[in-house]
Amino acid sequence: MKTLVHISAHISLYLIALLSSFSAYSQAINTPSQQISGLVTERLSGEAVIGVNVLLVKDTANITSTTILRGARTNKFGFYSLANIPEGAWFLVVRGLGYRTFFKAVEVRSGSDADAVRINVLLDNQRVQSQAVTIEAQRDVREAAKSVSKVDVSPIFLQQLPSIGGEKDVFRLLQLLPGVKTSSELSSGLNVRGGSSDQNLVLLDGAIVYNPSHLGGFLSTFNADALQDIKLMKGAFPAEYGGRLSSVIDLTMREGTKEKFSGAGSIGTLTSRLLLEGPIGENATFMLSARRFYLDLVLKAVAGTDLAGSLPNYYFYDLNGKINYKLSDNDRLYLSGYYGQDVMDYSLDFVKLGLDWGNATGNLRWAHIISPSLFTNFSLIYTKYNYSTSIGTKLFGDKFTYFTTVSQIQDWTARAEAQYTYSLEHSIKAGTEVTHHTFRNYTANNLDSISQNFSPNNDVRGIEAAVYVQDEWEITPKLALNLGLRAVYFGTNNRFALEPRISASYNLVENVMVKGAFGMTNQFLHLLTRNDIALPSDTWFPSTESIVPSSSTQFVLGAETPLLDDELFVSVEGYYKTMSNIYEYRDDATFSANVPIANELTSGSGVGYGVEVFLQKRAGAFTGWIGYTLSLVQRTFPELNNGKPYFPRYDRRHDISVVLAYKLDEKWEFGATWIYGTGQAMTMPAGRFDFPDVNNNAPAQGALRAQYFSTERNGFRLPATHRLDLNVTYSFPIATLPCYVIVSTYNTYNRANPLSWYVDSSNIDKATGLTQPVIKQVGAFPLLPSISFGFKF
Repeated sequence: MKTLVHISAHISLYLIALLSSFSAYSQAINTPSQQISGLVTERLSGEAVIGVNVLLVKDTANITSTTILRGARTNKFGFYSLANIPEGAWFLVVRGLGYRTFFKAVEVRSGSDADAVRINVLLDNQRVQSQAVTIEAQRDVREAAKSVSKVDVSPIFLQQLPSIGGEKDVFRLLQLLPGVKTSSELSSGLNVRGGSSDQNLVLLDGAIVYNPSHLGGFLSTFNADALQDIKLMKGAFPAEYGGRLSSVIDLTMREGTKEKFSGAGSIGTLTSRLLLEGPIGENATFMLSARRFYLDLVLKAVAGTDLAGSLPNYYFYDLNGKINYKLSDNDRLYLSGYYGQDVMDYSLDFVKLGLDWGNATGNLRWAHIISPSLFTNFSLIYTKYNYSTSIGTKLFGDKFTYFTTVSQIQDWTARAEAQYTYSLEHSIKAGTEVTHHTFRNYTANNLDSISQNFSPNNDVRGIEAAVYVQDEWEITPKLALNLGLRAVYFGTNNRFALEPRISASYNLVENVMVKGAFGMTNQFLHLLTRNDIALPSDTWFPSTESIVPSSSTQFVLGAETPLLDDELFVSVEGYYKTMSNIYEYRDDATFSANVPIANELTSGSGVGYGVEVFLQKRAGAFTGWIGYTLSLVQRTFPELNNGKPYFPRYDRRHDISVVLAYKLDEKWEFGATWIYGTGQAMTMPAGRFDFPDVNNNAPAQGALRAQYFSTERNGFRLPATHRLDLNVTYSFPIATLPCYVIVSTYNTYNRANPLSWYVDSSNIDKATGLTQPVIKQVGAFPLLPSISFGFKF
């Protein structure tokens, strides 16, 4: 750990010293022009406002792309910087969806002191009819260049959408966006542009969350009440992100309000949650959030009934916390963390099942403003993921034999980042991070007990390090580039790689922006999933000398434009992505503690391409979007499917989502979602042959046996799926306490969507002795109404 911090500190100090020298040099050559910077926060809560536009204009009466002198967007700490402001009288304008527009007259003079260019902005909340995915229609070319395939989602909009049991889920909202799919209707996992779910980099306040799901994937681990900002980058993401092939999901937790102690919560049939926040003195705030799923308590209440005997004893909980401390006008200290756990036990006479998994994260961050043009952020991060499965089978007497699988990851990460506004044309970001990984995997059979005692000698340890730099370069008022390079190193196999990234935008004609991107990424960690059992058995495994890192190359080309006086927004993007050195278990894999995991894997390649169309209405009482994706995903493994390409289960040719929200008045709000998707690919029996029993070949006595042969791997398509979900929210006071009731219906018209098909051969024709095969369906949920009660104080 000391070596880790030592390496990171040296690289960080070098980068910051380099950028500081640039800062001093630029200030010397840019006189008499001036720099304007500051922090944007909410007036009441004191929380940083992320991603709002900060503009410098000559006249506030007509703000267009041609009258804006300078423009910027606040980062995740609320910091902004405007470079090279010439002398004169200007207006600073700050605006964002959900906030009242801020105006301030600014006079820039030669030789002004530092206080004249430091403008901290307090924004007032403004009640809007709805707030959905944030894609700015009138953004400048520089902002568009770094926002290719990026979507910002507001947690506020999440509250208006239908859900099961009133439990709002972030990942299920992201599934409704073009280019994002899921392996099944019951999964909250995300398959982005042909990638598997482990190829998503999921960050919560900068800390990696390795398994972001509950209920075997039905819900994500993120409590929507605790979130302030949600970003999804679907590919060719900037150089500041790395370590995954497909996407980045960057979540920021709330900081807590400085206004007064307050809270919110809800009570549902199976889940409840509570949020508490408030000030700690004059310079600090806190936020605490908890959520509990209590099927175990329900089963205790109905003990002895058929319901209690048919369901597993299962519960999960999530805890989020954050403290924000203002050291000075230029320094903020943040301490944030998450802890969640899933526990399930299921016992029958001859079988016992135990599942246990959880995540823990912690991040201590120091945000420091060195100068009006240089912003820095330092982090020390801890992440732990633990997963175990035990299956016990009674073989003789009262003795059980247990098959046990355990996967653990523990990370310590040191990270340093700097954002430097060099000039009107250039804004530079640079950073470094070093992570110390410890991997522990265990698979074995144990008699009469579940053993999870590991030898430290079997742990795999390694250093993963990265350094990046990127330049947001406005070449002309119509053309901008985001150029980036990321250098990565992984210690378990001493591999080094360079990852170039580039994105561009060009203002083709008024209000029509053409954009494109190219990116190369590498992934050193691999999630291995067994296909021979139905229970979860996911194992994370690092690259080694024999398991080389996965790699991906993606190309993106698209266009966007506002319509009907900016009331509508249309975006079209096409992508092509190749993947190499992706891994699966071999069909004849042996799962034993005596056999190394690396020997049971086979490598292959993949390709994904498609077109995404996004039509959004983002203002007014009626808001929402329509998304359509036409795509294809294929994978090729020389040792699987006879070396022929095949479709993974989440390949869907057509995918449509309709998301609508309507605010009638201050009491009534309505939400609806409708989805349609091509049926999943799966392997099914294609035919059978019958042969006589070797001991008795008399057909009349039922002695013929049937043998099925299957299609190629995932060579069959299930029927298409579609579903309508509805949501009604009614708000009302109890005394002075604001309250609300949410009534939702899942699968409103009771569509029998298939999860899988199988052949039932239990019926036998007594005359011929042959089975009469019948195809049966395992379905998703039928019509499920739910109700939940929420409150604020």
